[in-house]
Amino acid sequence: MSIREWLYGLLALAATVIGWYYNLQYLQQPDPGWIDWIRQCLVNPATTSALADLSFTYAIVGIWIVAESRRLGMRRAWLFVPVTVFVSLALGLFLVLRERRLRQLPAAAIPG
Repeated sequence: MSIREWLYGLLALAATVIGWYYNLQYLQQPDPGWIDWIRQCLVNPATTSALADLSFTYAIVGIWIVAESRRLGMRRAWLFVPVTVFVSLALGLFLVLRERRLRQLPAAAIPG
């Protein structure tokens, strides 16, 4: 494994652990759910900004994963798109697999 693969993997793991620490706290509240989560994200301009940014990031990352996996001939990478709801995990794992794929391809074969 390359240093980048380790770094992407460790960041994905750290983001998942930290994110789920707070997700589990949220799930212990009365009536947790997606609608309530979104409502809580809209309580002030800072959280609304974060929700908007995250929403666009989901879309951008999903499009990029599909395009990049096709460009590099990575099969089944589209499976990462539904996982982008956990954007750090999905992106980190995709980048690990992307680095692996880039290492497999001869330098001349990597599309520009």
